[in-house]
Amino acid sequence: MPNGLLLVDKPAGLRSTECVTRVKLLAGKKTRVGHAGTLDSTASGLLVVLLGTATRLSDYVMKMPKVYNAMVRLGVSTDTCDASGSVVFRGNAAKVCEPDIDRVLCSFWGARMQLPPEISALKVKGKPSHRTAREGLAVNLASRPVTVTSARRCSPVSDGVVRISVTCGKGTYIRALARDIGEALGCGAHLESLRRLSIGPFNVHEARAPEALADISEKLRSLREIGSAFHRVILTSDAEKNLLRGLCVPMADAGRYVPGNCGLSHGLCVEGCDIIGFAGVDLDKGRFGAPFLRPKINVAIGELK
Repeated sequence: MPNGLLLVDKPAGLRSTECVTRVKLLAGKKTRVGHAGTLDSTASGLLVVLLGTATRLSDYVMKMPKVYNAMVRLGVSTDTCDASGSVVFRGNAAKVCEPDIDRVLCSFWGARMQLPPEISALKVKGKPSHRTAREGLAVNLASRPVTVTSARRCSPVSDGVVRISVTCGKGTYIRALARDIGEALGCGAHLESLRRLSIGPFNVHEARAPEALADISEKLRSLREIGSAFHRVILTSDAEKNLLRGLCVPMADAGRYVPGNCGLSHGLCVEGCDIIGFAGVDLDKGRFGAPFLRPKINVAIGELK
């Protein structure tokens, strides 16, 4: 069974689930296949597809920072917050200058609450919100905490369109960000196009188009590349054996610490000869007399490249 990551350059117009289905057909019915972060069908760019034991680490790949290139059209708001929707508001963007946009973009930096678009896959009472909205019923989505590390303008405004670069964390809707930019400017706005450039250390330049995936075995990336983005401990052989047995390990005896780019709050990766996964850090000294690692059920064990 293949184990690893596959970097796919998803084109606009293709759903993320369709990419997963294509990979599953190539990998075989017995292979577990999933992806780490949906891209809207209208968006293009990097989709990280996980195979085999790598699927156990999907939550951690989704925690990695993501970089997007977005085209935002000023002066028009839509019900989907992107170009696929119906116009719900038209404003005057003629007087919006580039310094105004720069100031507004800076206001979105950091942790904040974001209201997701009603036309989304988020479920309300077990039903996708987009179905409820398209039935003409009220959708009561709650705002969610998101983190925007950077949002900056990358082009002058041309014919009412401006290009921006966004670096953000898990759960951030760039469509909703475009909507909120328009509201802050007072003219309305929507997302005209979106391309995801990277997820953590994985870049779209290294990805293959879905039609170029005839032999996935040659294109699989190692599970170890997931850990490289996080703070991690390179385990000693004894620590590895104990974690595999479900035993806790004192931090002082665990192995060599290697810093990463993802904050420690996102998880501590543990890596050995036959194990890569994430462990909890318990600061209650307890019977060890020092902080210790406790194994998590999502440790991936298997063929490591």
